[in-house]
Amino acid sequence: MSEHNYDVIMIGGGPARLFAGIACARNELRTLVLEKQTYPIDKACGEGIMPSGVNNLMKLGVAHFLEKYPYHLFKRISYVSAKGSVAEANFAEGCGWGVQRTKLSAALLECAETLPNLEIQEGASVACFLEENPEVSIKNNVFHPKLLIGADGLHSRVRKLANLEATIPKLKRWGCSTSF
Repeated sequence: MSEHNYDVIMIGGGPARLFAGIACARNELRTLVLEKQTYPIDKACGEGIMPSGVNNLMKLGVAHFLEKYPYHLFKRISYVSAKGSVAEANFAEGCGWGVQRTKLSAALLECAETLPNLEIQEGASVACFLEENPEVSIKNNVFHPKLLIGADGLHSRVRKLANLEATIPKLKRWGCSTSF
């Protein structure tokens, strides 16, 4: 069994974690992102990046990778309740970008692959031990990060191991997505 050390390990590699991994790597932190699926990852989401998110993508150099994919600018947002009430507002900070989640995921991955301090492992089946110091095992490798970020979804194994279990409300949830 070989041992590796990272400053940061993230379990779960959705867009927010890839973005965080890029930010860590750009700040010279040796970072590992472990994702059980393979990229690009698709699931229903709003597929909109708010103006502050667009600004952050630009600051980290991700926007360059995203600009080659189709996206749509939007300058306002509207919420409509089930009873028909509407709340609308224009953005003060600029435009947001409407972009397919798979395209955002692909652009983040492309950017991440250019960074020497960032490693991404897809198809990762992970075991974690959090007794005293975080330990992450994958295949025949053991990792001892300074910081472990569990971002492995609603039913997070990492959250349970860290005894951070929360009561999750039994809400009806569904999602759908389409692109034109």
